[in-house]
Amino acid sequence: MHKPAKRFVSRGLAAATLIALAACSATGSTDDLGTAIDPANAAAAELAGDSIPVPGSTEESALIESLALPIVYSDFASRVIYFVMTDRYANGNPANDGGFLAGPRKITGFDPTDIGFFHGGDLKGLTGGCTDSKNGLQRLADLGFNGIWITPLVVQRTVQGDSAAYHGYWGVDFTTVDPRFGTEAELVEFVDCAHSLGMKVYLDVVVNHTGDVIMLVGGSGFVEAPSPAYEAYVLPDESSLKKPEWMNDTSNYHNRGDINWGGCSQACIEQGDFSGLDDLYTEKPEVVDGLAQVFGSWITRFKFDGFRIDTSRHVDRDFYKRWVPQILETARSAGIDDFEIFGETWITEPISQSVYEREWGLPNQLDFPLYDAIARYAGGLVGAGPIMLRLEDDDYSRTDDGRAPTPGTFIGNHDIGRTAMVIKGQSGAEGRELLQRVNLGHSLLYLSRGAPIIYYGDEFGIIGTGGDKEARQDLFPTQVTSWQVQERVGGGPIGTGSSFDVANHPVGEHLRELARLRREVPVLWRGATLPRARNSGTLAVSRFDNGERLEYVTLFNNSMESVTLLVPTSTPNATFDKVWGPVPGAVSDAIGEMEVTIPPLSASVLRAGEQFPVNKATPVVTIGPDDFSDLWLISAETSDSPQEVSFIIDAGDGWRRVSVDDSAPYRGFLAPSTLPEGGMIRVVAVSRFADGAVVRSDVQEFNNER
Repeated sequence: MHKPAKRFVSRGLAAATLIALAACSATGSTDDLGTAIDPANAAAAELAGDSIPVPGSTEESALIESLALPIVYSDFASRVIYFVMTDRYANGNPANDGGFLAGPRKITGFDPTDIGFFHGGDLKGLTGGCTDSKNGLQRLADLGFNGIWITPLVVQRTVQGDSAAYHGYWGVDFTTVDPRFGTEAELVEFVDCAHSLGMKVYLDVVVNHTGDVIMLVGGSGFVEAPSPAYEAYVLPDESSLKKPEWMNDTSNYHNRGDINWGGCSQACIEQGDFSGLDDLYTEKPEVVDGLAQVFGSWITRFKFDGFRIDTSRHVDRDFYKRWVPQILETARSAGIDDFEIFGETWITEPISQSVYEREWGLPNQLDFPLYDAIARYAGGLVGAGPIMLRLEDDDYSRTDDGRAPTPGTFIGNHDIGRTAMVIKGQSGAEGRELLQRVNLGHSLLYLSRGAPIIYYGDEFGIIGTGGDKEARQDLFPTQVTSWQVQERVGGGPIGTGSSFDVANHPVGEHLRELARLRREVPVLWRGATLPRARNSGTLAVSRFDNGERLEYVTLFNNSMESVTLLVPTSTPNATFDKVWGPVPGAVSDAIGEMEVTIPPLSASVLRAGEQFPVNKATPVVTIGPDDFSDLWLISAETSDSPQEVSFIIDAGDGWRRVSVDDSAPYRGFLAPSTLPEGGMIRVVAVSRFADGAVVRSDVQEFNNER
């Protein structure tokens, strides 16, 4: 538990009040510009009207308590997502393999024997007629996937250097579908099919760069301001290559040279060319608006349910505050009220990564910190400590919209490498042990908060030999000879056969079982998360269903031996019954502790047979500098009952909620730069318990001086 370095306490209101309120759910709204509004702060604004209540008054108390709305679990939290590289899944129309161009591979981009070129997969193959349970979307639905993320579909700069744009990240025409992937009509069919199967569709989009068309005169290394940017030059026959037309204006790019991956300033990260790709000048309003319009059109035309943002760190820090509201408003106009935006910020340290949500305005992220922790844990390299710390550090990502942290979670992907390869690299495991460790890793994904993302082909046990090109195998019969002979976890090499002919693969069957469990036990995706205990490779985490007042406990063991673990719970004198897994059950004692024996390389879920008690207490607020960041830490000491604690402040402009935390330790964080310098800040914590009761703290004050 993170403790403040010091405590600031000033005058308080009278004794805290205890008010029983009916539990309610919260939904967000927007202002006229499409900006998301925290429902709690919106309710407070309506209650307050044009006046600021007198400190200590009944009106102020009512205003503060109105801000403590229940935490929100988004639709994204309920999703199990299949991430697929369209070119490598299934070839539904061989006629479009070369983009309807004639000539060698440097023209068409097509060479199914080379891992760096187009292989022929397309939208028609991915859809699979919609009802084909062997290789189409129906197969994915049968495996329990209710979301699908596809790589970018925009028209590509076909070949750059020794590789083609099969992956989709070298866009030049952002207005339509690359013919190698199919037609706009086939995209409509794909999305409609997915929706008919209950699947949400997330499109990969790129907002920081285009394909490499601009040449820089005089060099390519990054140059910092105030030095002038390079002179930009475009070949005459490529001067109108990009669409929309504004993308052909070289002044809409930074033109400062390549990112220096060996050591790069923040300006270099934001303004440098990503491996030579043309870096958009996202500080310019016309670029922001242009990107909002072109990607908004994909929402209105094709009804996508969300975007995954590629290389999302590489824009200016105000970009998302200007771009996201426009995208969300377009989605709402298209009838999509729960449009999801999650970005790729490749940072494995959670506090540093949280800045992009808390301060930059990126709505959600891929969980690189948890990927790192789960990969090492499932591989047996470390114990459960890093996972527990990662879950606790969710508090740094909590924001004023009241949404529970719901990142996209994963182990393997197209850049890092496949799940089995990542875990094998940590453990050196082979055969049955590797299969068990892969299944353990997937169990952690599905039984933890967040939206689990499975990389295509992992369900067939593909291992591969690396990341990037070496992690992008064909599922249809491959002509890459090295892929034909590579080992697979849970089975032998594929040879010249099709992965779709491999029935009932043990990894796929485990994923199917986990998806069923997650569907039948929704607390696994919408319940509060409280890490409990760890020892000798074991991990115990409580999940709380506050509506039913029931506690669930998830148990994991990454060691090769059975381990007995003493687990604290919030439900004393209760029998915890088996829901899933090899642990048969356990009984908690008078103080809520229970002893469980967890078999090797396994996961289990238990459920309390009794409701947990509600023990109310007045939260006590402490404010001080955070030990691990430059933020202010607000802590609330309260009872050990499951509860949600809203942190509410007045920085001189009225009360507003800054975050809500649903698991101990209860914490909120404030960036000093967002508060009046040297100003006196008032702080209140409000606890909402499972029976609907609300208890508020005294008001505490601190001065915003570090």
